This record gives sequence, structure tokens and C-alpha cells, in this order.
Amino acid sequence: MSIYRLLLLLLPTLLCGNVPAQKEESRSGDSAPVVIMAPGGPVIANLRITVDRRPYRLWVATFMAKRADSNRDGSLGLDEVSLIPDRLIRQAGARSPQHLLRLATGQNEADSVDAVKFSEWLASALGQGVNVIAGAVQASEAVRLAGLIDSNGDGAVTREEVQSGRHSMRFRDLDDDQTFSAAELLPYRDPRTQQAAVVPEVARLPFVQLGDNEEVQRCVQQILERYGDGQTIIGARVRQPAITAESLNADALTGLLVDPVFHLEVNIELPDRRRTGSLEFKIPDAAKGFCRVTPGRTGRARLIVDDMPIEIRARGGGQNTRTFLVSFLMQRFSVYDEDKNSYLTEDEFPQMQSQFAQQNVRAQFADVDLNNDEMLVREELALFLERDAIATQSQIEASIRQDGKTFFKLLDENTDRRLTQREFLEGFDRLLEYDINNDERITEAELGTAYALEIGLGQLSELRTSRMMQDQGMQGTTNAVLPGLANLEGPEWFKRMDRNQDRDVSRREFLGPRETFQELDTNKDGLLSREEAEAL
Repeated sequence: MSIYRLLLLLLPTLLCGNVPAQKEESRSGDSAPVVIMAPGGPVIANLRITVDRRPYRLWVATFMAKRADSNRDGSLGLDEVSLIPDRLIRQAGARSPQHLLRLATGQNEADSVDAVKFSEWLASALGQGVNVIAGAVQASEAVRLAGLIDSNGDGAVTREEVQSGRHSMRFRDLDDDQTFSAAELLPYRDPRTQQAAVVPEVARLPFVQLGDNEEVQRCVQQILERYGDGQTIIGARVRQPAITAESLNADALTGLLVDPVFHLEVNIELPDRRRTGSLEFKIPDAAKGFCRVTPGRTGRARLIVDDMPIEIRARGGGQNTRTFLVSFLMQRFSVYDEDKNSYLTEDEFPQMQSQFAQQNVRAQFADVDLNNDEMLVREELALFLERDAIATQSQIEASIRQDGKTFFKLLDENTDRRLTQREFLEGFDRLLEYDINNDERITEAELGTAYALEIGLGQLSELRTSRMMQDQGMQGTTNAVLPGLANLEGPEWFKRMDRNQDRDVSRREFLGPRETFQELDTNKDGLLSREEAEAL
């Protein structure tokens, strides 16, 4: 083993050997509270996250201080603090490296700071960032149709809401063809690919993080709409033993979420080198009636909340992300080195800068040319990229994916990846077989919907998308599959009027008088079917 590699392995211990004892709350991990919108009521969970047995913010700060200490003297000067990526400086509430140094030392004229003390300060300044995103799935599974047609926000879908969907969602009909394709209903599609890998907006999934005040208020509103009347909620629905009031308004609910009593605590250990972490659950006696856990393979567990299953995985291997970024961009170094002199000049840098931008890395030539000799060599590029990758990993990423049956897939009777007018009109009858309590209100829990929650350090967008596409076997496009004129049935005039090829002719598609349409539409559903056309 080389001396350089040995120092890399020992340096975290050397840097942290004199760190004062942390209070027990910090030693057990940084806290990240989230609310699970379970069928029976909100469940407040606290995720306690460590990386290599240290609170993840302290791990990030120590790693960054180690990489910035270029002369390995145990202290950071202004030139070394300047090596910290701008986005990490902004996360710490500083405007510039000089401002960061002043904040860390509390001295306006400071020109250096002890590396260990800087790590401790930076860990507290970074804030508890958890980035809740939605994982990529097949397009028809990514569509959150329940959230789009559930007009009263009560978490259940009625016959009227399904039938009204063709009108209430009309602004989503981007091509104005009176059908709704999966592509049109996706809240977000990755602009770099037309494949079925999508990253939908997480707001319509039943998980809400509790970070800043804006997130708390959004959660309060969702709870009131889902479990109450929009203004108040019955006190018992929040399932907090200390709550005795018959009902809670928005202010009372806000106070509860700002200082919550947790139904569930999860200790999550994320190793930097290994791919799999570990999970440990703590469920108070008061919550055991609606929360239970079945351990799985290492780093995996199955949490069931009110009969809603959630597969949880702790994803380690942050080092793999950094290695991927460095390898991915270093491969392009030789391509952009046009004169093949083993370094990039400022004139050759724009192409590399463009590659940076695709990975959400922002840098000027001077930021990467560490010794300011106007020659960017491979070693400088590798060091810069590794530090920037740590800035990406300074937030925990909770990726949520919906599995199982979905309203879109069940209503899409002919599996052409779009919903037609008739599928809205008649689709609710197909949903009734899942109506377990026979109340004609269908919830996702009744469909057998399950969720998968993967927790790990932040990932590069390129790595996340390619990995999700590989894991999910995503092929094809999100576009609807049209039958073509030759595969339609009915009279020739009928097939030619059916411009959107949904096997029905709407009033807008019908080229004759309104009176003729109404006469042909014998069941008065606003659509001409093949049978009605043939009756003519």
C-alpha cells in the first residue's frame, strides 16, 4: 500500500481524534423528520442518519476539511477555504470564502482556522438537509392520477370524480386530442431522455418532509384536507397521546409538527465504501397498533403502516458516486486536450465546462486551476471534482417510488398508455372490485399500492437516472400507442372522423349537425360508439 493511500485512510481518524464528545442526540445521527400520510392518519417518523458512524453533516464537513487542507498542516488558510465549492459555502450561510472564515472563527481579521474546529462548526452550519424526491418508474406507474382527480383531497376517489376527470384535467390535454397520455399527466419528465425513466413531483406522494416553515405549512394543509374538513381535524386522528382536544385547527397542528412526538424512529447507518447500510427501528407502545416492521436482508426492512406497505432500503456506497463522476469526466479530458500536451488551457476548457453543467457542477477555469499556472492538469481536475461531489452528497436523498396497481393502469383498459373519454365514463366499474369496504370510495391502499423508500447520500443526476433505468428495465417511450386507421372498426365515415383513434367519435370530431349526433347517440353519453355508428 502506498504512503499516500495509507495517509488517506488514516487522516479521518487523525482529524477527528480530538473532537470533543458529542451529546447523545448528535452521536445517534442527524435528525430528519418526515410525515407519512397513512390511510388511518398521519404518522410522524424521525430518521436519524449517520455516515461511517458519524452524524452525516459532521462526516461531510470532516471530509471537506480534509480535502481542503492541501498542505496537511491541520489548519485551513483563506486559500484553502476557497477550495470549498460555492454551493457548500452558501449552504453554510456565507457569501464568500472570506465570510465563511469569519463565521467559523468569530473573528473579522482571521486568516486561518483549525481544521477540526472548522469541521465541527461547518457541520452545525450546514443545516439538516433531506432532499425528498420521487424515484423513476415506468411512465404508466409514475402518473399520480389519484392526486389529479381527487378534487376534495380526502385520499379516496369516487365515481363522480373519475367521470369528471375528463373535464377537470382538460388543461393537461396538451395536444388537444380529448385523450390524456401518460406523458401529458406526468408532473415532470427528465428533459435529457424520452425514455420511460421519469422523475415525478414528490408532492403528490404520501410523504412530506418537515424541514423549514414552508414545508411544515404544506404538510399542515395536506393533513387538514386528507383527514379533516380543510379547516380542522378531529384530535384523535393525529394519534398523539398528549392531544385531548376534540379538534385541531391549522395553528394547533403547526405547533404539533414543529415539536412532534414521533410515532416511529429509524436509525440509518450509511457506509461510504459499502453499498448496503443498516436500519434499526424503534416503535413506541402507543404506535404498535398501526406500525410494525419485518426485517429483511441487510440494510432492508418492510414497514407496514395501517396496512400500507413500505419497503425501506439504506443505500451506502457514496464513494462509488464520487468515483463515477471523476471517471466520467476524466475520460473526456483527453478528447478536449486538442493539442495533446496533457493539460487544458482556458481556451480548451469550455467543452469541459459544458460537461460540468450537465452534472450540475458550476465552475470557471480559475476554480479548477488550483495553482493558477494557467495549465489544468488531470490531478487538479480530479481533486476539484471530488470536492464538488461531496457538496452533492451534503444532503441526504430520500427516493420514493410507488409500486403495485395504480389508478392510471386500471383505467387504461386497452393499455395504450392514455386515458380516453370512455375509459373515464365507464372505468369506475372496473375499480369496484378493489372496493374492500363497499363504500364506493377507492383508496390506493385498497388497490394494494406499495411504496419503496431508498435513503442515501445525494447522487449525481446522471448516475441516478441511468441506475434507475437499469434497475427498472425501462424501455420504450411515454408516448401513447395508437391503433392506426387500418386497425379501427366500424363504417368508413366513422373511422375517418375518429381523429384521435380512441374508437369513439365525440361531438367535436363529428362533422355533421348537432341534431344528427344527438340522434345517433342513443345512450346519451356524449360519444358515438362503433355499435351506434353501425346502427345507422
